[in-house]
Order: sequence, then structure tokens, then C-alpha cells
Amino acid sequence: MGEDKTTTELMGEDVAIAWTGINGSVTGNFPNVSDFEGFSNKSEEQKGHYFCFELDEQYEGQKVTVIGAHQKTAQDRKWVIRLDELYAGSKKLTVKVGGETIFTLDFTGATLAG
Repeated sequence: MGEDKTTTELMGEDVAIAWTGINGSVTGNFPNVSDFEGFSNKSEEQKGHYFCFELDEQYEGQKVTVIGAHQKTAQDRKWVIRLDELYAGSKKLTVKVGGETIFTLDFTGATLAG
């Protein structure tokens, strides 16, 4: 399914999360990625800025809901989120399992490269 991208291609080396309980503040630079066919078969979603994360093994096989610019539920531990729409809104991303919030990330301190 098209070209796959590595985490280092999707997120700048300076991307970091400062945690306060289940709330994280994301800082760093996200490069503008193009031709990311592995993300979507829609050409307009194959370019932009992406954030990837992986949940702990304890969440294997459970329904995970990610809420940001859109809401998506899947039985996945590995996620790639396109930040462009998120930045048009609250710049916050919440991850829930079983209806309980696992964590919320605030991207206000991060930069999307031009």
C-alpha cells in the first residue's frame, strides 16, 4: 500500500511530551510531509504534518477512541494522526479506552513546518 514513512520522517527529532498526570504538552517541530500514501488513499490526506504514537501492550485488542479534529475508533495500538485539521481547532487530542480517558495531548507548543 504505497510508501511507508518512519517516525523520524514524520516527526522532528526535537518533538517531546512533558507530562502532568494524564495530560501532555507537546513541543517541537513537525516537518511538512508529502507523498505519504501509507496514511490514506486520498491524495489530499497524503501531505501535511503527522504525529505517531503507540499504546502499551495492555491495550492490545481493545477498542481505542482518538478524539481531535475528528473521532475515530479502532482496535489498534499504533496510531498516526494528521495534525493539520487538529491545528484548525483546539490543538488537543484525547485518547480513550473503554470510555475512560487514557491521556490528552496539547499541541499548542508545537510548530508545523511550512
